[in-house]
Amino acid sequence: MKLVKRTYRFRLYPDESQKQLIEKTLGCSRQVYNELLSLCKKEYEKDHNFKINKYELIKLLPKYKEKYSYLKEVDSIALQQSVIHLCDAYRNFFRHNSDFPVFKKKKNDYGYITMNINNSIRIEGDEIQIPKIGKVKFVYHRKLPESFEYSTVSVSRIGKYYYVSLIGEEEYQEHQEHSKDSLILTNSIGLDFSLANLFVSDSKTKTNMPKFYEKSLTKLAKEQRKLSHMVKGSNNYKEQLLRIANLHMRIANQRKDFLHKTSRYIANKYDYVFVEDLDLKSISERKEELKLGIFVNDLGYGTLLNQLKYKLEWLNKKLVKVDRYFPSSQLCSPKLWC
Repeated sequence: MKLVKRTYRFRLYPDESQKQLIEKTLGCSRQVYNELLSLCKKEYEKDHNFKINKYELIKLLPKYKEKYSYLKEVDSIALQQSVIHLCDAYRNFFRHNSDFPVFKKKKNDYGYITMNINNSIRIEGDEIQIPKIGKVKFVYHRKLPESFEYSTVSVSRIGKYYYVSLIGEEEYQEHQEHSKDSLILTNSIGLDFSLANLFVSDSKTKTNMPKFYEKSLTKLAKEQRKLSHMVKGSNNYKEQLLRIANLHMRIANQRKDFLHKTSRYIANKYDYVFVEDLDLKSISERKEELKLGIFVNDLGYGTLLNQLKYKLEWLNKKLVKVDRYFPSSQLCSPKLWC
């Protein structure tokens, strides 16, 4: 038995008052993040060696609650998590892993994080108890394993839909038939990235992945044109934004479903999976010059590799990354490479 990280997401059906509380929590978390980021930015401009201390920032929260009384109405843990996210972003900047943190915008803010402390978040029948929000109806479409323990919980809004994600660890039964000593090297597959087909295997087979975004471009353009003729900030404008967000969510779900099914099939069938160690970000940026960057991202090849990595690990199998300068395209299928 081994512990593996798992996330279980469920659809929420909050009533109107609960929706308002969720939106208020989102707004308050965003405000705390931006207020403290502004403070850190001023200190950084004075001294470029300024280091951030999350405990010192968390101590500032009571002062902000006195200044803005509505901050007391939302989950305090969510506000603390917002501070922690700011600290992580600031540290990543100092480690040269990312750019300087930017202020959060309402249109890009879809969720907040809270913690399960002393069973404060629990499932009761067809409802889930969430701090400050209360008991919310949800679709309990699959039972949680008995060994699953979650401490981190995310409440999010995507388009007009609300979700709760339980993030934790569970015991995973290692497959004896897939022990490292029983793996067969010949039971392997090599995958070569293809812009036309997602990937081409070493046996010259193609996936023929449906390009969901490309197929929806006409409909997306139509909805965007409607939005351009509306008064910004009006009720019609907000409703049209939701329609566009829902369409993007549908495309993302279609892509995710296809990639999960493909990665599961490969993980179950093969002991070794060989892939190129590609710099997908550079490929996307280079293709952008040819106006093809969107279609590179539409394939979701990086997501497929991530899914393969953990699914193979669960089965005690191996994902092997081959040097990007190895001539795999020529050896697999020059005619099918794009």
